[in-house]
Amino acid sequence: FFNCSSSTMTSKFRGESEKICKLVFQMARHYAPSIVFFDEVDAQVSQRGMEGEHEASRRFKSELLSQMDGITSTSGGHGAH
Repeated sequence: FFNCSSSTMTSKFRGESEKICKLVFQMARHYAPSIVFFDEVDAQVSQRGMEGEHEASRRFKSELLSQMDGITSTSGGHGAH
């Protein structure tokens, strides 16, 4: 069980939030079956393409959606569910 709070997933350094997101999903795949729980996901991932959206927010959303898209298509057929 991976409990991901907003403060754990965000970083003030460029590219770190995306790395953290990728690492969480890599760990979840490694320890499958796993549950990844995002606390206050609405604060982390608002609607995409909004006016004034920060680049870092856009990159994090893209990484999160990319990782979630491949969640069941890992090698060996064992994905995090």
